[in-house]
Amino acid sequence: MPKPMRTAFSLLFTITLAFCASLASAADYYVSPQGNDDNDGTSASAPWRTIAKANRSVRPGDVVHLLGGKYVNDPIRPEQSGTPEAPIRYRAYGDGEPVLTSDEPRGLEIAIDLRNRSHIRIEGIHVDGVEGHPKARVQHFVEIEKGSYNTIAGSSFRYAYGWHGIRIGEGSHNNKLVNNVIDFVGVFRDENGQDYGDSIQINGGATSNLLQGNVVTRGAHNLLQVKGDRNVIRRNVFDNDWSAVAGKGAGGRNLSLMGRSNLFEENIVRNAGRSADVPSNAGMKTEGERNIVRRNLIYANSKEGITSESRSGSKIARDNRIYHNTFYGNGGPAWGLVFYEGGEGVTGNVFKNNIVYGNRRDPSITEGDLLFRLESNPSGEVGQSIIEGNLIAKSSGNDATIELRGVGAALDLAEAEKRFDAHFRGNIEAEPIFASPDPQEPQDFALQPGSPGIDAAVPLTYTRAGGSGKVVPIEDPAYFTDGFGVTLGDVIRIGKSRPTRVMKVDYEASTLTLADPVQWSQGEPVTLDYRGSGPDIGAVESGLEFRRPKSPGGVTAWIR
Repeated sequence: MPKPMRTAFSLLFTITLAFCASLASAADYYVSPQGNDDNDGTSASAPWRTIAKANRSVRPGDVVHLLGGKYVNDPIRPEQSGTPEAPIRYRAYGDGEPVLTSDEPRGLEIAIDLRNRSHIRIEGIHVDGVEGHPKARVQHFVEIEKGSYNTIAGSSFRYAYGWHGIRIGEGSHNNKLVNNVIDFVGVFRDENGQDYGDSIQINGGATSNLLQGNVVTRGAHNLLQVKGDRNVIRRNVFDNDWSAVAGKGAGGRNLSLMGRSNLFEENIVRNAGRSADVPSNAGMKTEGERNIVRRNLIYANSKEGITSESRSGSKIARDNRIYHNTFYGNGGPAWGLVFYEGGEGVTGNVFKNNIVYGNRRDPSITEGDLLFRLESNPSGEVGQSIIEGNLIAKSSGNDATIELRGVGAALDLAEAEKRFDAHFRGNIEAEPIFASPDPQEPQDFALQPGSPGIDAAVPLTYTRAGGSGKVVPIEDPAYFTDGFGVTLGDVIRIGKSRPTRVMKVDYEASTLTLADPVQWSQGEPVTLDYRGSGPDIGAVESGLEFRRPKSPGGVTAWIR
């Protein structure tokens, strides 16, 4: 055997032995509120009593089984991290429901504390603050700071009184929140008439984290705030309806997407309503730089569907791509692009292939279907934005309007396309014809046969030159993602080629590296994968089947 092969074999053998040794030494521990810390904790019949005992005892590869019952003032806080090959797991045992809680108001500061911890998995654990403000017994549900590759799945969280329920902080990456329910965070109206509390925060310096399949409700200030970069938020339900506890029409803001190069797709965003400090709220904010917002259902919010705004020294909204979404039944317009005095970096946003229908439902909101609020905008009347290939109507054809404050009265779509032809182009004024005349669930937003939106979307971008292989030069790579290391890359088509997956996006070189070799000509259209002869306008591609997952909160999430 040649020496290099022997060396490689020896290294592989050593790694295999180490991996097997870690598995062999892994232990299962059991904890129950009825247990005893003097037990050996290695069986369900002789469990420990406290999670604290488990926290001190666990090593990489160990599994802590929590039996049903209430764990009072007893947080999950492992004293060491797991490893990639041997994560530490805390999981519900059998059909029991382990609940982390406290026996007094404000009694538990952090229920699941993963600060400076990595490779920890939390599965089926519940946190209950018992009551709302001012008597909530939990300050924060989860803290992850300088921690990576942690997963929290299939768990539920209710009643936290702090400024955040779950926070993924600076220096944290590749963490996952999957299929959880988060409800009641913060204070809807305090003694000064203000609100506070974000259900989930992804702070600046937190990158490549995944939020998927979660149901997030009743966050007093925001359900989600994202300041980090390259995070993936997909297939969640964001519903901030507070009417059951704060009166009809009450509801906080849903979310603020900031940071850079985040992906927000296939989510439901609804019921942002009247909060303590303002009479109406947009469904979400899309700001920051080069964020992707696509395939979302944004409906039944009290103001515009999406707001993008700039403020001097604090906010930018630049080069974001908002495409293939459905905006329906919002109180105000679909998209409000707002330039405040001294704002900078509001340029190059694209609003493409969206359905905009049945909005402006609040009679007091008179803005058009798209709104550009101007106050000395340095980037021109529409901020160099592109509004292309959208299906736009309020209640019938020929009633789409654009509000350009600062340059005159509202324009109809045809006039906007004539006056600003470099920015407004190829839009359609017509009704989309949904599967249901009053859509409420994801499948209701599918397009009926004969809809003007079927197979009618414009290409996202084009190839810059002809060639063959796996590396394709394109005009605008900002529409696409390779998954940022936490999910798979996009499935796309180049021209009429077969679908292939994006393995790498080089935003500087404007190239896509694909999983399969293809051949293309200059100027070939580049789109997401589709059914039929072309992609549909809107969030829902016809021909795809909806599945109705049984989420813990009982809300149908949109999963294709």
